[in-house]
Amino acid sequence: MALFEHLIQSAATALWGLPMLLFLAGLGIYFTVRLRAHQFRHLCVALKLAYRYRAGEGEGNISPLQSLMAALGGIIGNGNIAGVATAIAVGGPGSIFWLWLASLVAMIIVYVETKLGVSYRKKSTDGTYSGGPMYYIEHLLGWRWLAVLFALAMGFKTLLATATIQSNSIALAAQTSFGIPMPLACLVLSLLVWLVIIGGLRSIARTLEKLTPLMVLFYLAAGTGILLANATRFPAMLRFIVESAFRPSGAAGGFAGVTVLLAIRYGVARGFFSNEAGTGSAPIIYATARSTDAEKLSLVAMSGVVVDTIVATLTAFLILITGIWTTGQTSTALTTAAFATLYGPAGGYLVFLASFLFGYSSMVAWAFYGEQCFVYILGTRTRKIFRWLFCVIILFGFLQVETVWSIGDIMNGLIVLINGVAIFYLVKYLERPLLH
Repeated sequence: MALFEHLIQSAATALWGLPMLLFLAGLGIYFTVRLRAHQFRHLCVALKLAYRYRAGEGEGNISPLQSLMAALGGIIGNGNIAGVATAIAVGGPGSIFWLWLASLVAMIIVYVETKLGVSYRKKSTDGTYSGGPMYYIEHLLGWRWLAVLFALAMGFKTLLATATIQSNSIALAAQTSFGIPMPLACLVLSLLVWLVIIGGLRSIARTLEKLTPLMVLFYLAAGTGILLANATRFPAMLRFIVESAFRPSGAAGGFAGVTVLLAIRYGVARGFFSNEAGTGSAPIIYATARSTDAEKLSLVAMSGVVVDTIVATLTAFLILITGIWTTGQTSTALTTAAFATLYGPAGGYLVFLASFLFGYSSMVAWAFYGEQCFVYILGTRTRKIFRWLFCVIILFGFLQVETVWSIGDIMNGLIVLINGVAIFYLVKYLERPLLH
């Protein structure tokens, strides 16, 4: 068993090493050049559409605003709290600069996959619109076997990894903060998720439409208080981030020091992990939106990367401006320490609440992604079965999940490779009228 765990963890580490990051970065740069910096030329339009195109028009199941909030609910997760903190702890302050650059090229990847996903969506027998990599891979490349492989990888990643990893993180935080037994916390979480996803897409969309802006505004408001309390350090912090991106960071306190390459490695990795560019998850939810214009929806999707980057950046600013990044702590503990500088012991409760909201919204959104993958393979009769099974698996989040993390990383890597190669070949369809 130990050998199996070692092999799985080694495979996950190798898959998500420098080659994968170069693949994603190269893909984003290639799209940026080929589409003439589309994400920069239309960024202001994208941000305006996020509000102006909130109702949409034409056929679909939910509004564009609901699809945006659902997508944000899926991508703004604990990676924005724990993941960013770890990037700084291991890669240093300069990693945040590289996170920003990764997010800039990630925007065009999300744009491309969303436009393909929305353009080639289909209406299921139960009236739900379905789209995503599996549909444009089958329709344009004609490789149903590859589309099925993608759907299996994302479906099982959602069912096995997302359900257990997120519930484990939340249950562990509940036990640490309030002494709640992890099995009990998993039971409550399972019931809360069931209450939403059992009602299907519209129930998920209505919930995330209200929950996502609430959790984002809560986190931004709490964090802004800390920034204002340390406002005089802000210019120096920004200068420090940029300087550290191009020169090695020496040891300081509990910080061991890093090279520029390590800063790039962790910054780029966190940038792509945070916004999920290349996974093909965004097109799945945007394909359900009421719209007759795939271009507008794709720009709305692009604006979601901006919001996610703002949340991740806030976490980084809090850790750096308070000076606690040199303490040797990492993950959520580092973010909690930053909040404690202003809010004292209550800072831990604030971080727990944010962690819970981010994790819960991710589970609800990804439950739909996984459901759609199995519907593609087995048909609409699998919807209710998947929803119940997803909630049952959440109950086991109190178990050790180190190996599950690695299995999830492997499946995630597989879907990125499949989708990345597909959109590399299919981007040509965005340069001329799309086929139907």
